[in-house]
Amino acid sequence: MKKTTLTMMIALSSLAIDSAYATNAVLSAPSATTSTLGGFTALWTGNRLQIKSGSRVIWESVAAESFLRAGTQQLDAHELRGSFTTTENIVTQCTDQTITSFTQSTTEIVFKGRLSGNAACATGYVLTFTQPLTGHLKFRVTFDNPAVNYSELAYSSSADERFHGFGEQFSVLNMKGKTVPVLSQEGGVGRGHQPISAAVNLGSKGAAGDELTTYYAVPQYITNTNKSLFLESTDYSVFDLSDASRVRVRLFSGLMTGRILAGNSMLELIQRFTDYTGRMRPLPSWFNEGAIVGMQGGTDKVSTVLTELERRGTPVAGVWLQDWVGKRQTSFGSQLWWNWELDKDRYPNWDGLVNRIENRNGHVLCYINPFLVDATPKGNVRRNLYAEAVANSYLVKKADGSAYQVTNTDFAAGMVDLTNPSAVTWIKSVIKTQLIGEGRCRGWMHDFAEALPFDAVLWSGAKASEYHNRYPVDWARVAREAINEAGLGDDVVFFNRSGSARTPAYSTLLWQGDQLVTWDQYDGLKTAIMATLTGGFSGLSLTHSDIGGYTNATIAGIGYNREQELLERWMEFSAFTSAYRTHEGLKPEDNAQFYSNTQTYNQFDRFARVYKALAFYRTQLFQEAATKGWPVVRHPMLQYSNEPELAGLSDHMMLGSEILVAPVINKNSYNNGWKKVYFPNKANTTWVHAFTGYTYGKNSNAPSAPWWLTSVNAATGSWQWVYAPIGTPAAFYKQGSAVGAQFESNLKALGVK
Repeated sequence: MKKTTLTMMIALSSLAIDSAYATNAVLSAPSATTSTLGGFTALWTGNRLQIKSGSRVIWESVAAESFLRAGTQQLDAHELRGSFTTTENIVTQCTDQTITSFTQSTTEIVFKGRLSGNAACATGYVLTFTQPLTGHLKFRVTFDNPAVNYSELAYSSSADERFHGFGEQFSVLNMKGKTVPVLSQEGGVGRGHQPISAAVNLGSKGAAGDELTTYYAVPQYITNTNKSLFLESTDYSVFDLSDASRVRVRLFSGLMTGRILAGNSMLELIQRFTDYTGRMRPLPSWFNEGAIVGMQGGTDKVSTVLTELERRGTPVAGVWLQDWVGKRQTSFGSQLWWNWELDKDRYPNWDGLVNRIENRNGHVLCYINPFLVDATPKGNVRRNLYAEAVANSYLVKKADGSAYQVTNTDFAAGMVDLTNPSAVTWIKSVIKTQLIGEGRCRGWMHDFAEALPFDAVLWSGAKASEYHNRYPVDWARVAREAINEAGLGDDVVFFNRSGSARTPAYSTLLWQGDQLVTWDQYDGLKTAIMATLTGGFSGLSLTHSDIGGYTNATIAGIGYNREQELLERWMEFSAFTSAYRTHEGLKPEDNAQFYSNTQTYNQFDRFARVYKALAFYRTQLFQEAATKGWPVVRHPMLQYSNEPELAGLSDHMMLGSEILVAPVINKNSYNNGWKKVYFPNKANTTWVHAFTGYTYGKNSNAPSAPWWLTSVNAATGSWQWVYAPIGTPAAFYKQGSAVGAQFESNLKALGVK
C-alpha cells in the first residue's frame, strides 16, 4: 500500500485521575481520514479515533477528548503473606493530547504527537498499530520523556455494556461500574464475609482480601457487545469501568502494549485471545476416568479408606497425598514442610502404596510450591533444599543481597528466583528426581507463585513490579518443561491456582485456590461456581475447585467448619467440571469428609460415577479447548447470547453446549431441594433431567412445584422449579442430543440410574 502522510494539530480534552473531565477547545479539526490494515480500518473522524472490523466499530475514543495520557508515579505495593496493599501515587499527569502526524505503510499505522499539562511529564509519543495475527490489532505506545512511567488509554463505552473476564473472578460477573486491579495475589480469607474478614485483617492487614482479589489476574475483557481488548504489558494495571460512558486503562509503566480483538461472538473472541495466550492441552485419559481422592495422614489411614473404595468399586483415577513431605503445626493449622522430598517416616512402604494404586489403573499425586524452608528442625531430612538454594544463590533476594524471606503464617520461606536459568534448571531437577522419580508422582498441586514482593531483587535485573504477574506463568512453565524433560509428555497433570494471561500455554489444569468451607458468595461454594464461569472468558479452559472448600477456622468452638450437606452439594457441582477432586481442608479433623460415614461414602461414590459417565464428552471438550480455547464449563450466555436474562445468572453453567447444570447453592434449599432453573431456548429445546427423566422447557412433563413456591415465585417464561434433593441435582441434557443419549446410557451402566 502506498505510504501517505497527514499532519494534524489537535488539542484534545484532558482527563484527571479523579475521573473529572475538563473540556478543552479543539484547535484544529482535520478532515476525516481512513486507513486499512489487514482486516481492520482505522478512521479518524475529525474529533475521534475509531477502529472497525468490517463495518462494525470495535473500539472508539470519546469525541473531542484525549485517548492517550502520560505521567509519573510512585506505586506503593506492600506484600504481607501473599496479599498486597497498593497505593497508586500519581505524581504528575499530562492529559492534553496533540496529534502531529499520521503515517501508514503496508505493515503499520503510526500516530505521533505530544502530551502536555505538566513540565515533568510533557512528552512526545508514538502510537503504532500492527496486525500480528488475524483478528488481532496490536497497539504500542512509547514516550520520548524517560521520566514517564505511567500511561493511560481512555475510550468510549455504553451504559448497557457488560464486561466479563479479567481472569478468575470470584464475586463479580459483570465488571461494569467497578475499578479492577490486575494483580495476581492471595485470594483472601473471607473476602468481605464477616466476622472472619475483620478478624483476619486484624491479625494480618489485607489478608482477608475483597471482592476483586484473585490468584489469577488477566488484563483482558470481553463484552456483551462482542468487543475485546487486552494488555500484553505485565506491570500493575487498573481497568477503571466506573464511568458509564468511558473506559480508562491505567498502566504503571512508560510502555504500553496490547491488542484489540475482532470477533462476532464471545466464543470467537475467546478463540482469538487464546491464539495469543496459548491453550490448555487435553487431560490424559487416566485422569478423566474417576475421582482424585485427596487424603492425608500416612500409609495406614490412606490404605483403610482405599479398601472401602475398592470394595464399593468407586471409580478412582488418582490419590492425592499432599502431605508426602511431612507436616508441621503452625498458628494457621497443620501445614506442610516445604522441603520437597518424601517423608518415609510418615509414609512407610511408599512404593507398596503406589503399586497398589497403580495396579488399579490409578496414579499418585503429590504437592510442591516455589518456596523453601530450612528443614533442619524437621529431623528426618535427607536433603535440605533450602540450604542448597542459599549456597547457590537460587533464591529471590533483598536489596542487601540476603535471601528474601516471605512470611506465610507464622514462618517465613525463601522463593526460587525463576529469572535465574541455573535456579530454573535446579528446581526442575528437584521435580524430576524428587516428585517424578522417588515419589513416582504422576501429578501434583503446583501451589502459590503469586507472592513476589515488588521490592525484591531478581537475578536478571528485571523490575519485580513488572515481573510479578509473570512469575506465575514461569512457575507453570517450569512444571511443563520438567515433565517434558522426564519423557512423560502429556501423561502428568499438575494443577496451579495462580496465573496471568499466558498461563494456559503451560498449565495442565487450574484450581481455584482456598475457599471457605461455607455456602456464601464472598468466599464459599458460590464463589467456586462463579470462578468456574468467569475464568472461561479469559482462556481458563480447564478448572476446578477443592470439593467442600479448604479454609475452616474456629475460636472456642465457634466459627467455620465443613458441614456434611455442603460437602455433598459441592460433590454434585464438581462432578460436572473438569476434575472431581477432594480436599480434607485446613483442619481435617473438624471437617465433614467423604469417608466420614455411610451417607458421605455413598454420595462420593455416586458422583464419582457421574463424573466417569461424562468422560466421553469431556474428552471431546478437552480437544475443543486445545484447538479453540473454549472453556469446558461455560456460562450459558456463551451458547445463548441473545437471551438477556442469562446475563445476570451466576449459579447456572453448561458443560459444553449440551448439558445444563444449576447446582443447589443454599443450605436446606427450599425445603431441601427445590431449585429455580432458567431453561435457555425454551421455545425450541426440550431439556431432559438426567436423573429423573422429566422434561422441561419446550415440552414439559415435570411435576408442579409446591403451592408455596409457585405462589411466591411463580415460574414465568423460561423459568421452572425443579426438585433437586441431595443426590439428584438439577442437571439436564438436550432431548435428541447424542451426547445426552450416551450420558444416559453410561449412568445406567454405572448403576447411577
